[in-house]
Amino acid sequence: MRYVKQFIGRILLLVAIDQVVKIIISKRFMNQEFSIIGNLISFQPKQNINLTWGGNFVGILSNIWLALIINILVIVVLLSGYSFYRNKKNNPSMSVNILYISGMAGAICSLIDKIFWGGSLDFIQIYNFFICDIKDCYLTIAECFLLVIGLKHEKEISFKEYIEYCLKKG
Repeated sequence: MRYVKQFIGRILLLVAIDQVVKIIISKRFMNQEFSIIGNLISFQPKQNINLTWGGNFVGILSNIWLALIINILVIVVLLSGYSFYRNKKNNPSMSVNILYISGMAGAICSLIDKIFWGGSLDFIQIYNFFICDIKDCYLTIAECFLLVIGLKHEKEISFKEYIEYCLKKG
């Protein structure tokens, strides 16, 4: 845990940006829609009450208790994963720090959305494919970095090692 304290300010700043933008949109722009980049990206605010991305497709994933448990597990995995990585490599790269900061910010925003908004206030429509918010951008950044870092270090760090580390710490 001592490693993660250095990032609290950055994480809280990203959370604040996400939440302030949602408050402004909910108070002033809920009934407005406009194109940002042609037909590719547009502003279309919508309250998504499905609670998880999977909830758009499978009803059980829209259950508030299951969604909260999944959200808390993501936060625990991010905390323990970063701690594990720091234990293996004393000085993690900037990409690992970005993964952690953006992942934690996205997960905390998601938790706030579920508890205080009753879902996510999505407003960035990408083509006619999906609609998202700033938190989803944070999570996508974390996922991309996780994929690249995972592929880069697959021989050095294993999932089995991570589980063993967690069991020793627990």
